[in-house]
Amino acid sequence: MKKNGGRQTTGHVGRRGTIVLPAATRRRYGLNDGSLYMADEREDGILIRVAKAIPLDLKEVRAKIQQGLDELDRGEGIPGDQAEAGLKAMSRAFRAQDKQ
Repeated sequence: MKKNGGRQTTGHVGRRGTIVLPAATRRRYGLNDGSLYMADEREDGILIRVAKAIPLDLKEVRAKIQQGLDELDRGEGIPGDQAEAGLKAMSRAFRAQDKQ
């Protein structure tokens, strides 16, 4: 079943496991050699979507890393299980933002 008037095309899997999309589909979505995509496994198959690369502010990332290192030097910080839970929550939030 197609949603939003979507087109349905066919392609094939190459010898090395590459997924080959028709040229018209690649042009429509701006896919070129090296383009990024996401493949979501679903019960009824695989959904392939163009990936959105979001640039990071490296200054902000470095500052947060330095802040964490400074906290560790002072004997502060959070337990590993709390850190893991926080990272998982951030990951879920990021994935939910991407689906919008």
